Amino acid sequence: MSPRTFIVKYDRPNATYVPGENITGCVIIILNESKSVRDLKIYFKGLASVHWTTTRTENDINGKPVTVTDHHHATEKYFSIEQSLLRRSPENDRVELPEGQSEYYFSFQLPMNIPCSFEHEVGYIRYTAKAIVDIPWRFDWWTKTAFTVVAPFDLNSISHQCMGIDDETSKDYCCCCINKGSIHVRIKVPSLGYVPGQFIMTEVISDVKSSSINVTKITTKLEEVITFYAHGSTKREEITIQKNQDDGPIGIHHQTNLKLYVPPIPPSNLDNCSIIQLKYRLHIHVHVSGMHKKIDKKYPIFIGTIPLFSSSWTPWTQTNDTQPSAPIIDQEPSVSIPMPISIPGFVEPSGKITNLPSIPQPNFNESQTPNPSLPIGWNMPPPSYEECMQKANNIKDDDDSNSVYGADQPFAPRYPVFNFMFPHPPK
Repeated sequence: MSPRTFIVKYDRPNATYVPGENITGCVIIILNESKSVRDLKIYFKGLASVHWTTTRTENDINGKPVTVTDHHHATEKYFSIEQSLLRRSPENDRVELPEGQSEYYFSFQLPMNIPCSFEHEVGYIRYTAKAIVDIPWRFDWWTKTAFTVVAPFDLNSISHQCMGIDDETSKDYCCCCINKGSIHVRIKVPSLGYVPGQFIMTEVISDVKSSSINVTKITTKLEEVITFYAHGSTKREEITIQKNQDDGPIGIHHQTNLKLYVPPIPPSNLDNCSIIQLKYRLHIHVHVSGMHKKIDKKYPIFIGTIPLFSSSWTPWTQTNDTQPSAPIIDQEPSVSIPMPISIPGFVEPSGKITNLPSIPQPNFNESQTPNPSLPIGWNMPPPSYEECMQKANNIKDDDDSNSVYGADQPFAPRYPVFNFMFPHPPK
């Protein structure tokens, strides 16, 4: 007999937490008839893992070339906790699970120094809960689910690195020692620090001094740069998160403003993880006609979970603006001013406001439901927690059998997304 229902249910619907918080919930079992069992346990685990392969050619014992596959693998464990959810008497090692629905409650405090959840086909940082019903002389029942941990990254702690840029570059073009002209490009970005929900605004001004060369296209990209480490080996992955471009017509003197929406993505750096490094950058291309080299510029972008406290609200004139070509999300909020606003504290997934710069601390007596009351000066609602575009096809570990319910289900971490939709800039 198998249970009709056997699931792990978190008290928080989005199952998103910050380090140090208390995770509460219950294991729900629905049976058609009572069942004698030894125990009901739940295991909480935090783990980072990377794995990739490389191939090389070497000679076998007969001197013939053969292809050899090398596996690069590393893991990093953050915690592994086991709890028994049944109360058994010392005289009896059996407990009767009743017919119908029964619920068994758990409470578990996350450690403080753990990294943010992250998913990629090469490596991941994943947090799971697995419940097991220990049945004597029969196959055990297993169920598994994942939850998200969002490690706070306060952009104000690196505000000096988030200052905007006003960069100029020039390039001369020659052919067979004959000067074919030149191009001068000015790039302006108001800030290098963002949270999901904001737009990265890039202004590109080009000035061409040539009768035979012209600008054909201007492209901006938000890119994710990931480095994986495994026992001396490294693997680097570059992913385009968002892309936008101006296809013209582009004259000899041209100004364009391109915006890139920051979707739900993990914060930069992945602190407290030594086998996965995560960085973001703004990549700008100014394409020119013919065989001439394009202007290629890259700038670091910092993605946080806590917006910059304040910044000047500079109006932007949207010219030659096109929609991003990468359909990362279903809909992009319409916003005319993407700058950070004054935020008095960090909003935990529960809705609790924690003053900065202290790290959010769990309150075990507090209800884990969103708090509708906001402090004076808060100019927007708390962030929503939305699924990332990068997800795991399943959450099955090497030690999970095919009978573990839920292990074959996809999982996408959730990250805070702020709503920057305002009719007018705050004064």
